[in-house]
Amino acid sequence: MNLKRIRTFMMVVEHKNFSVVAELLDVSQPAVSKQIKTLEEELGVVLLHRESIEPTEAGRFVYQKGKELMRDWQQLVDECRSMQGELSGLLRIGTSTIPGSYLLPAFFGEFRKRYPRVEFRISVNSSEEVLHLLRDGKLEIGIVGVEPKGDPFVSHLIGEDHMVMIGPADSDEVDGFGDIKNLPFIFRQSGSGTWEAAKEALQKWGGSVDELRSVAEVDSTEAVISMVEAGIGYSIISDLAALPATKHGRVKVLASLPETRGFYLTYLTIKRQNPAIDALVNLLVRE
Repeated sequence: MNLKRIRTFMMVVEHKNFSVVAELLDVSQPAVSKQIKTLEEELGVVLLHRESIEPTEAGRFVYQKGKELMRDWQQLVDECRSMQGELSGLLRIGTSTIPGSYLLPAFFGEFRKRYPRVEFRISVNSSEEVLHLLRDGKLEIGIVGVEPKGDPFVSHLIGEDHMVMIGPADSDEVDGFGDIKNLPFIFRQSGSGTWEAAKEALQKWGGSVDELRSVAEVDSTEAVISMVEAGIGYSIISDLAALPATKHGRVKVLASLPETRGFYLTYLTIKRQNPAIDALVNLLVRE
């Protein structure tokens, strides 16, 4: 069985378009079709409904097994290279916004100095989406602002921050939840670790996010800061994100909320056999 053909089939399932896959692989569309046909002949089953480009029942089974084969192959390559005394390979890392922007760049810089042949492929999503991609085998490591509970995750605390309320630069400071109930607020989207921490902080402050007046919901911390800077409303964000914005006079911290949250390096139990993951865990957790 040819891993190249399996990978081509998996790409067709994911993109649902032979032409797109051909372009990504820098081959002709007939060459993609031939690879799928040859794989079907090898396995003795039809893998795709050609009109809809949807996998058959056998195709769905092969797709799932193909993901396992690709993971095993990458692990084999990484471990063989590590036996030669030099760590190398690819680490697909998903991170939520705050650690990805403010916590990890320095760590990654140090890691690259030690292991220059390890390549990072980093994506930024909500904590919820990072965990979903990790569980689905599309990432080796997730770094998130919520602690995953139980199997299949292993997690290590690598840093902390706390929540602050911000407003336009000319705003007055506030003393408690009663001062903010009637103010316009900018919310983060569902699934954001920052917003989940903000909800918990508000409860400890004697209130609830449901009591706030929402005027907008956005999908990034930088968008929140820009809207607060423009005078559209107020919000609650990480102190790590607030610090550079306040230094430049873009916004003002009006209150520090009674909530500390952690950032967690997370991976699937079966992934720890990857030497590059071991090295990153050693750097972020033990040092």
